[in-house]
Amino acid sequence: MDSQTSTQQKQKVEIDIVGGRFDNVTTVLEEFEPGDERFIHSYEKMALESRQVGDVESREVDVKVPARLHLNVFDMNRFNLNRPGGGGLGVSIGVYFYATVKSIPEPVIRTTGERQLIMAHYGHIFKKLLGYEGGFEIELQDHKRRHVGLGSSIGSMCAVCIGMNEVLGRPFHGWELRRIMGFHSCEESPVNEQYLLPAFETGIGAMVSINGGWVVASDDLVLVQRVALPDTKVLMFIPEVDSLEDEFKGVHTAAESEVELLMRRARTLDSLQVGAKAQIVLMDMIPAMIRNDLEKMGDALFELMYMGSKRAECEQHGALGAPIYSYINAFREMGIEVAGMSSVGPTVYALTRKQDAYDRALKYLKAKNISDTRIIETEVDNMGGTITENGVERTFINDTWLKG
Repeated sequence: MDSQTSTQQKQKVEIDIVGGRFDNVTTVLEEFEPGDERFIHSYEKMALESRQVGDVESREVDVKVPARLHLNVFDMNRFNLNRPGGGGLGVSIGVYFYATVKSIPEPVIRTTGERQLIMAHYGHIFKKLLGYEGGFEIELQDHKRRHVGLGSSIGSMCAVCIGMNEVLGRPFHGWELRRIMGFHSCEESPVNEQYLLPAFETGIGAMVSINGGWVVASDDLVLVQRVALPDTKVLMFIPEVDSLEDEFKGVHTAAESEVELLMRRARTLDSLQVGAKAQIVLMDMIPAMIRNDLEKMGDALFELMYMGSKRAECEQHGALGAPIYSYINAFREMGIEVAGMSSVGPTVYALTRKQDAYDRALKYLKAKNISDTRIIETEVDNMGGTITENGVERTFINDTWLKG
């Protein structure tokens, strides 16, 4: 796809935000086409130092980034459109996005593969921010599990940003790419297929896709703590729940209903319980991470699963969350150290270092007649994003990517 101008009428969706008894405002989701400069933020807005690139040689790189499980948002009252943040927990898993990015002298953006609107928009973002007069050829393959809690959109953005940053000579550090993605997060519109919609972002996806491992983030896209989880198996499955329809048939987004969830009940519950959540993270989760005590990490997370916005996310899948919580509780009773639901779900995950517990969990899913197509077996990815150029693969782990 070559970047071009669309003529179809753009739509706006107004969402009433209710974060508490005295917190009622309205946010607007407005469709836009890739490259619309109203949706490209300035360096000042992102709190980054301005920079430009000069002449760029033609280069081509292959990028591989892992997907993320978004375990928890700490406070949904701390983010909105154009205001990324909220903090949270995330972990990188062995499910991958692949991008091939080439810098070209022609001032065009050519895209192939999947998520082409997102790729084109980020091409325009880099050209605008850096004054880059050339163009890009970008091909992307995502993991094809969209809008079920596995970060298909942010993973795609991350892979493309890393690739463009590399072929332009690394003008941005990783923490700066995180801010660019946070302020420009977007998804395909469910109404008009040639338009995008702005999205809400915590920064967790970029943190784990770039750095790997398990991370704690604070507000304003700040990475607080990151640890590797060696020898940790991951078992995930996508349960059949009333809220999930045809995720394998190319339905790209449920943006409006998801926004209503995040901006209403989830914010209200976080406003009531954010203090207790913060205490669990500071006093229980982070010490367990430093000790690499997976069981204690899971204990802390289990408490958070029933609190605040995560409770609202589980509840949206019917019967006040009973379908989701029944699986999580069953995993814990089997001896699984870490269990929960990723993002707004409905993907349920189990992390363990115990082979016998893993075998019991898999047997349990088979007994529940969960289709093999809905089960994913993998492990925690502790390497993060990689770049391959001229047959040589390298990572960013020692390249100031953990700053901020």
